[in-house]
Amino acid sequence: MEETNSNSVEFGIGESSVIGSETAANTINAPKPLLGMKFNSHEEAYNYYNSYALLMGFGIRKSTVNYSRKTREVVDRKFVCDKEGYKPNSGKIEIPLRRETRVGCKAMMRVKLLEDKSWEVTGFVEEHTNHVLSSPDKAKMHRSHQQFHKTQRCKKLIDSLREEGMPHSTISRVINATNGQDGEFVTSQQCIDHIRTQRVNNIGHECIYIIRHFQSMTSNDPEFYFAIEVDSSGQMRSVFWADGRSRASYLQFSDVIVFDVTYRTNKFGLPFAPFTGVNHHRQSTLLGCALLADEQEDTFVWLFEEWLKCMHGIEPGAIITDQDRAMCNAIHSVFPTTRHRYCYWHMQKHIIDHLPTLVSRYGEQFQRYWGLWCNSSSIEQCEGYWVEMKEKFDINEEGEGWLQTVYKCREHWVPCYLKDTFFAGMRSNQRSESINAFFDGYVNSQTQLHEFVTQYEKAVTHRRLSEAHEDFKSLNTKPVMLLGHPIEIQAGEMYTRNMFDVFHTEFKGFGTEFCEELRKDGDIVEYKVCKFTDRGKWEVVTYEQSSQMQFCCTCALFETNGVVCRHILSLMMARQMDSLLDHYILHRWTIHARHRNIGVGNIVFGRNITSCEEKINLLKSWALRAKFNNVLELAFDSEEKLQQLDDVLTNFMESLEEEFGETQDQIMDIPQSSAPISHTIENIPQITVRDPDRPARTKGRPRNATRIQSGLEQAQEKKERKKRICSRCGELGHYRTSCKVNLQRYHFR
Repeated sequence: MEETNSNSVEFGIGESSVIGSETAANTINAPKPLLGMKFNSHEEAYNYYNSYALLMGFGIRKSTVNYSRKTREVVDRKFVCDKEGYKPNSGKIEIPLRRETRVGCKAMMRVKLLEDKSWEVTGFVEEHTNHVLSSPDKAKMHRSHQQFHKTQRCKKLIDSLREEGMPHSTISRVINATNGQDGEFVTSQQCIDHIRTQRVNNIGHECIYIIRHFQSMTSNDPEFYFAIEVDSSGQMRSVFWADGRSRASYLQFSDVIVFDVTYRTNKFGLPFAPFTGVNHHRQSTLLGCALLADEQEDTFVWLFEEWLKCMHGIEPGAIITDQDRAMCNAIHSVFPTTRHRYCYWHMQKHIIDHLPTLVSRYGEQFQRYWGLWCNSSSIEQCEGYWVEMKEKFDINEEGEGWLQTVYKCREHWVPCYLKDTFFAGMRSNQRSESINAFFDGYVNSQTQLHEFVTQYEKAVTHRRLSEAHEDFKSLNTKPVMLLGHPIEIQAGEMYTRNMFDVFHTEFKGFGTEFCEELRKDGDIVEYKVCKFTDRGKWEVVTYEQSSQMQFCCTCALFETNGVVCRHILSLMMARQMDSLLDHYILHRWTIHARHRNIGVGNIVFGRNITSCEEKINLLKSWALRAKFNNVLELAFDSEEKLQQLDDVLTNFMESLEEEFGETQDQIMDIPQSSAPISHTIENIPQITVRDPDRPARTKGRPRNATRIQSGLEQAQEKKERKKRICSRCGELGHYRTSCKVNLQRYHFR
């Protein structure tokens, strides 16, 4: 036997006996270990002693281990009672936080490696002199007898349930209810320990896991796109990704998006930046996502440029954000033709905060003029009211106050300046906030980056299931008609279920409207439309016989929401029209907006993009690819439909071969400009991507951002801070986690 590091000797008590290696290590009725008993491995010896301990009513743990000085092989192991030894004494009498479990028990078993590679019992102490043994029903509660939580099956269950957003206590209850074994239960703490171990093992490797995950996504989805920004040392700064379905959806729903970065629940505090659109059911749809290093202008520029590359250079028609200066500058730089709107909710908070101060400065009449200015029906009227306000209240337009600031950015938030742009009925970034709320049950401040990526995929799946459910409802149900008018029937056949409800709200209101001709100039006629009961509030509808867009209303509901308003419907009824023109039913709101999408011969987006022939061909290729994916998705569950699709494609390929004399492989070759973008490690320089070394320095939620600051928000935060009571020191203004009192200072002298 080789020499070991330890020269200690244990003398066994009991009858010496030599037993063969054929020992049943896991037998529940394991007899008392004897000196000279042999095992095939030290793990087998541990299991045998643990089975004996369960029978006797105590638990065990692994103690000292000795290694060979030459080979560093384990040559000696000692297993002891779990009450062996004492808790280390730091020299101070501290406030006890946990009860003592160790009482100095001497019971143990020692095994030693022999020359024939078997393990022999060389020491055994049976007596437990200073503690009582547990009863049979409680012995299994010792830690060494709780083995189910260590099995791969249980660990996979914990990981799966954690990915679904369940807390630790719920995970343990679910596992115990469905997979408990003979009274052996999994505790909440065991779930916490497993999750903590997984996270510790992933420290320093999170970016590598993200890249590997994205590579696997690329193999399953050729249209998957991702980009990672690294600094000069190879440390990850930001990451952006979008799958093929999101890229295809953007072809139909690129007219308006919402962007927000106030959510940052992950280990490194990286702001979560989703691009959120609106589908044909007025539901939120995810069009890509990023985790950013910070909220500086160059970071936003990098993100928007990557997103634009992902979407083949198609700028969104409109974008809704808050008033962050760095974000606004990046939007104007990367999306110069995109209409930028500020979040209505944020602006209203600032108005509520600052308006009382302005009223106290300029007098009571200022509030009335402010309301007239904000709610002007036209730009000319708005500018006229501003001139009146300047003259009446002596306002310096070139000043640096809050009033001058909001006036300078009036084109981004005052409604009359935004009437010519389609926003799908949105005024705020609430859709992005709802996406953030979805993550609240799934992630927290300890969530690792690769876990966050997985949870994002779950959010995408959840949204798409909701869309599929609405598709099913729209295709398999019929709306209930109010009057059975041809226009109503036409809308019911074309619109999705949710959009028909929006249209129906306007259709039901046309009967209460009164139409009166104001003036006529050739083919152009203007009508005043108002309610019978309130003729003081009216809208002007312009009717032009020779124009393709025959009706135009000052309420601008069709221009901003894409649905004909009740004022236009009233005039249509008065002129005895029995159908809506095609351009009054937006394709993006129809039942077949996604499945019968853009034709390759006539590509139509929310706005004109480019006349470049190469880009048009690229978009045609994407439109075809998106259409094929939709057809495949619809036919996937039917063997007959799949066979029909295969026959159609085969016949088409054979006809092309006959016409052009080309082989199938040549036909299927895609030009380089139309090939899907694929990011793999093999295609980029080999660099080491390191995890961020510290949490991101962000502007935080509205409190520390460069937005137009609201004193109301500050007052609310101070009020909430006063409500906080520390459970450690009992003082107001903070919680236990941020308490400055150190427990180590509390000791008895």
